[in-house]
Amino acid sequence: MPRVKLTKSIIDALPIEAKDVIYWDQGCPGFGVKVTPRGRKVFLVLYRTTGGASKLRKFTIGPYGKVTLHQARIAAQRVFAEKFEGRDPAGEKREARRREVTDRLADLLKTYFAQRLAGNRSGAEISRLLQRELALVWGNKSIHDVHKRDIVELITAVQHRGTPSAANKILKSIKTFFGWCVGRAIIDHSPAEGVPLQSRETARDRVLNDAELADIIWAARTIAGPYGGIVELLALTGQRREEVAKATWDELDLGKRTWTIPKERTKNAKSHVVHLSSAAVVLLAAIPRGGPYVFSADGIRPFQSFSAAKRILDAHSKVTGWRIHDLRRTCVSGMARLGVAPHVADKILNHQTGTISGVAAVYQRHEFMVERREALERWGAHVVSITSIIEVAPDNHANSARQQLLDGSIAA
Repeated sequence: MPRVKLTKSIIDALPIEAKDVIYWDQGCPGFGVKVTPRGRKVFLVLYRTTGGASKLRKFTIGPYGKVTLHQARIAAQRVFAEKFEGRDPAGEKREARRREVTDRLADLLKTYFAQRLAGNRSGAEISRLLQRELALVWGNKSIHDVHKRDIVELITAVQHRGTPSAANKILKSIKTFFGWCVGRAIIDHSPAEGVPLQSRETARDRVLNDAELADIIWAARTIAGPYGGIVELLALTGQRREEVAKATWDELDLGKRTWTIPKERTKNAKSHVVHLSSAAVVLLAAIPRGGPYVFSADGIRPFQSFSAAKRILDAHSKVTGWRIHDLRRTCVSGMARLGVAPHVADKILNHQTGTISGVAAVYQRHEFMVERREALERWGAHVVSITSIIEVAPDNHANSARQQLLDGSIAA
């Protein structure tokens, strides 16, 4: 390869050959300009990496015209200085370019959805959150270009247009995603690390008293339809809303009085057997079979209009300040009042961790099926008794009947 004293006039006059030709600078070994058959002139640096496995590297500075000779010389000196420090500028540049292409946030989210969230019961909801808040905003951005300040600004924007709890929810999902990326060595540190929740979340402790529970169940029977049945079965079994709402007839065995929820629909991905009390069997036996789902508005899909139906239920029951999930807490608290042991209640609720923990939990594999059946039967009988006292009371004595429930006149 020819060596010349590179000047602007020399570079302008360099001939165009049939193949690439590199003209090396006499005053700066390793620095030169390449002339292509199309007449393009590009500044570059050639050097060897340090260490035992020395490799010849080529670092492209940029095209002549966009980069002046003076700028190219400064860039070349910087490359040689980095090489002297033991670095590999060309390798670092190539890795940065690779990371920009292969570590796009949108691509990583797709992999995360497929590998981590596909089997998660709440995976679809989390996927929608991350798609809306991350992919649509930073989809074409490299994950290496997402910094802590970006996360803080995003969460602040979510809080301004929604609620602190909504901001907390998306922040938790973002932290889990970036933690997954750290675990796969895609990034070294999570940019969401250290970002605080927007508000402290307190666990709900709302437990419906007997009068409120009786009013809600009677309101559920009044509005009838799939939602009324969902509410009453929730009250009788203490299971989760989605587990009840998506129950199918194939999961039920009214003869054996059992309901088997497959692992695909449980929170802990374990199949769960729910014993059906006499009250639950009566409720289910009265529902017409119009399709695969027990609770369906059209016979094809499970019931979904929860918000609108809850408003109607509240208007009929006159009970305020409660959520559907409170029925689960009310059920387990009521069973405790009836003398049901905590470890039996944990099994009924299908809690992955409960009162039996540590070493005992490793070796304890008994399912307490008999105790669970008896507990739900006792609870079902109690629910029947508190709803009956409202049913038999004349309208002008209804308030008195509710007071009787509040006073605990119904034996536990």
